[in-house]
Amino acid sequence: ALACHASGVMAQQLAELFIGGLPDHIRVDVELRGPQDLQTAMYYARAFERRVVAIQ
Repeated sequence: ALACHASGVMAQQLAELFIGGLPDHIRVDVELRGPQDLQTAMYYARAFERRVVAIQ
């Protein structure tokens, strides 16, 4: 939330901050995709989260 209000934060940095806060089992999968912006990182995180729920 704080990153959204910080000036000078680049799209890649926002994505990295978001990814860093993800649970390990989702973070690794998202990191491997190498998202370049926050929206893409969030998309991947949701997709991998749905996959984990579906497997259980």
